[in-house]
Amino acid sequence: MNATTQVLLEDGYRSTDEVFRGWALMTAMSKLEQYRAECESFAKKHGQTLVEFESAAHALRGREDFGAEDDLTDWEFAVHALAWWQAKIEELRGAAGS
Repeated sequence: MNATTQVLLEDGYRSTDEVFRGWALMTAMSKLEQYRAECESFAKKHGQTLVEFESAAHALRGREDFGAEDDLTDWEFAVHALAWWQAKIEELRGAAGS
C-alpha cells in the first residue's frame, strides 16, 4: 500500500474512488452556487424572472438592445448550467450511497 492510500485510509476514506467522488461533489456544489448567484443577480438587476425578461426582450422587435440580448443569453446559460450541475450533484450523491 502506498503512502497516499495510507493517508486517505487513515483520514477515513475507504477508497480513492470515494476521494474523487467527494472532490467532484465539492466542485459541483461550488459551480451550483456560482450559477445560482448569477441567476439571482440577473433577477435582481432586471426585477423580474427570466421568463418575464425574455418576453420583454422579445417584445422589443425592431429595436436592438445588445445589453439586454447579452443578459438574456447569459441568464439562459446560467439557468441551464444550474440545472446541469444540480443533476450531477444528485448523481454523485446517489453514487455515494451505492
